[in-house]
Amino acid sequence: MPTPTSPPPSRTIALLPSRGRRWWHLLLGAGLIASSGGTALAYSHASGEASPAVPTAPAPTPVPSADLREQVLMLLDPSQGPLREEQWRQLGPQAVPVLRSLVVDPAVPSTRRARAMASLALIDPPQGAPSIQEVLEDPRAPVDVRASAAGALARCLGTAAIRPLAARLMDREDPVREAVALALGRLGGQQARQALEERLPIEERPLVREALQRGLSLAEP
Repeated sequence: MPTPTSPPPSRTIALLPSRGRRWWHLLLGAGLIASSGGTALAYSHASGEASPAVPTAPAPTPVPSADLREQVLMLLDPSQGPLREEQWRQLGPQAVPVLRSLVVDPAVPSTRRARAMASLALIDPPQGAPSIQEVLEDPRAPVDVRASAAGALARCLGTAAIRPLAARLMDREDPVREAVALALGRLGGQQARQALEERLPIEERPLVREALQRGLSLAEP
């Protein structure tokens, strides 16, 4: 008679308590998030997408050094003779801010201010023109410096200087009006001739009238 076999013991699945189940779900969710993040990162590398670059702050503008200022002042010394463009080219564009500061500085001797304006007209007319025009229109600036500014502005701007120069034909200082008349004559053109012709009948100073007539002769086609 066969011996009856006992039924296999049933497997009992232990249920985690409710607190344990919550921790299990949290761990499972974190694993899925990490897995999806790794997949996205792998896709990004596979597709060749570059991560966005962090913007960098622009480099600060270098401040002119004391040595550079000394070199500029040396070149502006009248004992150095005529201004030479190649000397300014050797100093480079960093000399322009120094020259502009000297042009508008009332403490700088007149001869050096005049040479600074002429130097700006040589090496960087677009940047030099605003400072030169500021001096030309400043009634507190020395007369000889303002007179030098008339020719320098004409060299900087060309025919674009005719309008601001023509306005100075009514300046209260005779040397300024003389310099403006000659600068307009050298520029030439119908607009310059018209400004000179309109001023000539009402000008009372002999030297200024002579400069106006000289300007008209220079402006002849």
